[in-house]
Amino acid sequence: MPTRRDVKKISEREQLRKRGFDLLREGVSKAEMVRRLGITYKTAYNWEQRLRSDGQDAWMDKEHPGAKPKLTRAQRRRLVKILLKGARSYGFDTELWTLKRVAKVIRKEFNVTYNVTHVWRVLRGLGLSAQVPLKQALERDEDYIKEWVEERWPKLYKKAKESGSGLVFLDESGSGLVFLDESGLSNEPNVVRTWAPRGSRPKLRHSAKKEKLSFISAVTLDAELFFSVYPYDITGTEVVLFLDMLLKALPGKIMLLLDNASIHRCIEVKEFLYMSANRMEAHRFPAYAPELNPDEYVLSHLKNRELANFCPRDEGEMKLGLRRAIARMMKKRQLIQRLILGSPLFVRKL
Repeated sequence: MPTRRDVKKISEREQLRKRGFDLLREGVSKAEMVRRLGITYKTAYNWEQRLRSDGQDAWMDKEHPGAKPKLTRAQRRRLVKILLKGARSYGFDTELWTLKRVAKVIRKEFNVTYNVTHVWRVLRGLGLSAQVPLKQALERDEDYIKEWVEERWPKLYKKAKESGSGLVFLDESGSGLVFLDESGLSNEPNVVRTWAPRGSRPKLRHSAKKEKLSFISAVTLDAELFFSVYPYDITGTEVVLFLDMLLKALPGKIMLLLDNASIHRCIEVKEFLYMSANRMEAHRFPAYAPELNPDEYVLSHLKNRELANFCPRDEGEMKLGLRRAIARMMKKRQLIQRLILGSPLFVRKL
């Protein structure tokens, strides 16, 4: 049977004690052991008594398991099930689990009282952590989204692959797979954590005058990025101009995947796609499922990483910062490929 020594790193204190035990078994006197190891005579005497009474493995530290948990294993499993169902299903007004709310649940369900600090330890012991929830629309059709990902998407992927482009799309003889999306950038910074002196929270000074840039982007499976930036809201006209630019920039046929935004369904875009059907084949993601679009992950990285804590003073500086961030992103082909593979489309094996 493996001992604790097989699974846990031996501490320096245990190493010193083991050397002392080895010397005692070799017949070295306590006075000599004190001189060699730099310990007190009392420590040498205690080691000798411990070796006699507990045996040769007594040099290891003794386990101190602590107090017996108040919640049994069955109770902890039940607590996890309650938490996973959500706070509203338990009767709270919002889907928010706080330490106080969890303490109330434990007291009500198991008649066990914990202070708030210990509730944190209980939750950590259950493998739970504080996280920011993902927002999802009530209008989502989960069954259709699952069917689209598991059945329709593999057919589209196979169709694009069998067109002659192989694993790397957008070669000269094949068709490309392009993901398209729109987004915006405000002069109000995307705040993320940064290093600063302890106890001194840094300040981001930005203009209170709201300014915004809109941009439309596309990403290909071989990590090519395309952007168009506008100082106003994007309409169907801008979408058509962008699609025309893609046709000129990308050789061969293009399989285009885009969401169900109203500007993608307007008459201008429909007419352009109809007139370009010989080169551009368009397909739509399921409604209210932005997490499927790989371009969402690219744009999220652009705004939350490349432009994190960015505080432009005016529209000109905002445009310059955005274009520089886009230029940096375009050079990071491996990063873009990892972001694309983060989409649920590529999590499952195609």
